[in-house]
Amino acid sequence: MHHINIDNLHCLCSGGNDNSDRIAYVLYPISGMLNNWIEQAAEKYRVSIVVITGMDWQNIFSPWPAKGVPDGSPDFKGESPEFLLKLRTRIIPEIEHFLGINNTPERTVVGVSMSGLFALWQWMECDTFKNIASLSGSFWYEGFMKWMSSRTIPHKDGTAFFLLGEQESKSSVKAFNSVSDNTSAIVRILEREGIKVKFEIVTGDHYSNPIPRLDAAFNALYSPGVIPV
Repeated sequence: MHHINIDNLHCLCSGGNDNSDRIAYVLYPISGMLNNWIEQAAEKYRVSIVVITGMDWQNIFSPWPAKGVPDGSPDFKGESPEFLLKLRTRIIPEIEHFLGINNTPERTVVGVSMSGLFALWQWMECDTFKNIASLSGSFWYEGFMKWMSSRTIPHKDGTAFFLLGEQESKSSVKAFNSVSDNTSAIVRILEREGIKVKFEIVTGDHYSNPIPRLDAAFNALYSPGVIPV
């Protein structure tokens, strides 16, 4: 496994030339628990995997400024456009050059919570990633459903995977209670436009079973041991 630091971001990478056709970028708040999983998953699914940590979680994954949640929390600064530009023009090129990936691979981005929100938002904005996975995506975010409902959905050849814990909409934080209905509505919007969507509801709340949930995403997007054609 390789370690790369880009600005203040820490990137854990497994794969490279042997898996040069596919690469998955996992935007995750902490990395320690994923060290063993990264190498095992890269071999199992025959995909290069990059876990990126060290982000200003609340701000770079918020698509526009919004009031902080829960009440009393700092407001969201809405720095996703700047982060997406850095991701596309600096982070991805540096990582893929380091790994010796010289072609243009099939890219996937996997997000959790706020980065799950970012995963869908950026998919609507650009084609850097063919596939996305949003695990417990923060689709309660102020203005997001109005934005999704009012925009023209772009054509996508890839797959969008969504996962949600069955207890998440029962949070004591009122703003979070809409997440189940909003995720289901997003799935319907994308399906209506002919986009391939997979949606799983699993046991637990927002923080339950992080590794099994990542496995669910990779199982949905990649066939174990199958070499891409």
